[in-house]
Amino acid sequence: MSLQRAVENHYQRAYCKMMNDAEMQDARDSWIEDRAEELIRNFGNDNDWQIVELLKIKLESKTIDNDIYNQFIVDICYSQAKYQFETNYK
Repeated sequence: MSLQRAVENHYQRAYCKMMNDAEMQDARDSWIEDRAEELIRNFGNDNDWQIVELLKIKLESKTIDNDIYNQFIVDICYSQAKYQFETNYK
């Protein structure tokens, strides 16, 4: 096998590996996105007042801004989804 052919084969293998890695990353991201959205929907009811009250205590605040609370829920749901992926699929 010539040196040129060996180099071509190496580039082809590297390209295939890169494409496979990108597909796996896309599948991982899609799973996490879907799971996080599912978890976020669990917070879409009127029973969240307990969480809000606990946050008020922990943050030493009389009120919790709705945008801050929503971002908190999004952050924690995405973190949980990532954790579940890592636990179940690694």
